[in-house]
Amino acid sequence: MSSSPILACAAYIRTSTDDQQSPEDSKRWQLDIATRLVAPASGKIVAIYHDIDVTRELPWTRRPEASRVLLDAADPHRGWTALVIAEPQRAFSGGQFQLVFPTLTHYGVELWVPELGGRVDPDSEGHEMLMGLFGGLSKAERRRLQTRTRNAMRAHGAAGRWLGGRPNYGYRLIDTDIPHPQPQKASAGIKLRTLVPDPDTAPIVQRIFEMYDNGIGYRSIATTLESEGHPSPGEIGPVRHPRSAGVWGGSVVRTILTNPRYLGHQVVGRQKRKDELLDPLDPAAGTTSRQHWQPQDEWVLSDEPTWPALVDRELFERVNDRIQNTRGPGRRRPRAVEGKYVLAGLLRCAACGRSMHGATLKNKPYYRCNAQRPDYADTEHPKTTAVREERILDAVDDWLNQLADARHRNATIASVLAADAAGSPEPPEVRTARRALATLPVELDRVLAAIRAGMDAIVALRRRSRSSSISPAQRARSSRGSSSTAPCAPSAPPMSPLRSITPVIWPRS
Repeated sequence: MSSSPILACAAYIRTSTDDQQSPEDSKRWQLDIATRLVAPASGKIVAIYHDIDVTRELPWTRRPEASRVLLDAADPHRGWTALVIAEPQRAFSGGQFQLVFPTLTHYGVELWVPELGGRVDPDSEGHEMLMGLFGGLSKAERRRLQTRTRNAMRAHGAAGRWLGGRPNYGYRLIDTDIPHPQPQKASAGIKLRTLVPDPDTAPIVQRIFEMYDNGIGYRSIATTLESEGHPSPGEIGPVRHPRSAGVWGGSVVRTILTNPRYLGHQVVGRQKRKDELLDPLDPAAGTTSRQHWQPQDEWVLSDEPTWPALVDRELFERVNDRIQNTRGPGRRRPRAVEGKYVLAGLLRCAACGRSMHGATLKNKPYYRCNAQRPDYADTEHPKTTAVREERILDAVDDWLNQLADARHRNATIASVLAADAAGSPEPPEVRTARRALATLPVELDRVLAAIRAGMDAIVALRRRSRSSSISPAQRARSSRGSSSTAPCAPSAPPMSPLRSITPVIWPRS
């Protein structure tokens, strides 16, 4: 008696979050269900696709492993003929089944689920209705969990309980004497936590409020704190963003000034996460989750102070009355013009070599280079340099017209073709290192200038090291730019038009 042929199967499993459950444990029990489902049909799991910490709201095309399933399904040599899903609610949300199943059927891939006891019949209306129902239940379950979590956080916040996360700048976390309300956590010795003033950073918060109350602006406060070497919120605790860690900015100062937790009350509901369509014209692309600031009357404050206040209410209200751009619907002043700058990331300051950033001045787009840091001491860099975008574009247009006119056209085409043929012999990492080496003498001169101006040597070196670091996005732009910076001028190219533009130099105050 001949044995029945083996049904080669692939299993798709998903672990919702890495923090709440072990991915290995989740993988183990889902594979156990999948294996027992296909065993009567001589099925064998030969491939596993495991998405970890991926929300079910993402369509399959945006999940790393699920998208790989769809790509492999199109391969006739994939090595499996059936896809097994241990729990449809984990794999499909909303109408995702109606988008994925036709693709699998087109490539001859069977879909097996435990709820149907085996294969999903593509010709059965009942099967399609049942799988669509699982998607609707999955979406409803996620929304129900969100609502429960949000309501529980509001209730705990009104009671003054610390809800977790990073402590606000100026505070540090300590354990209280109160056991955790959950018996299991209490039996493990876990206690509730609260905030207490941090002796190193609490005076900085109080000073920020006093400086702003005395008429000093966000950027001036940030510049002062940076020059004095005070640790910023990015340097306290785990690093949130490696490019911003250790740097004071105006937005950081403003966030501190508008945070009501410095009054000693717990505040919940300042932001609410909402799902938005990634592309309104293509709902099948799924959604993306974003935080939105809520009106102040929807915030929940604890009934009583739950930790020591760092500022008194009179000072806090006086400071916030001065802030006209407090976050919230209807209170932020609109931009003068839409914040788009066509030359963003392409211009560099001739004085320092840094990238110039876009700014709207007098309702017109400009490109600026600020030099308000102490490491520019004893240098000839202007305090602020600004060049209007339209002046640069006019000059660039004239230059491009010269390259494309009848007299230079052949030489321009020849230069472009020669550059494409030559290519770049060095990888982007090597070119980036060469650029950094070329600017090293300038960086050393600035460090020496800062030390002569009175800055501590360690602080000066640390500031220059942070400000000189190149982010991955900058490296990507550099690698893209290097492939297009080939000589595109004739043998006697016209002079670069940017040399004839005189920037607006704002006088030092």
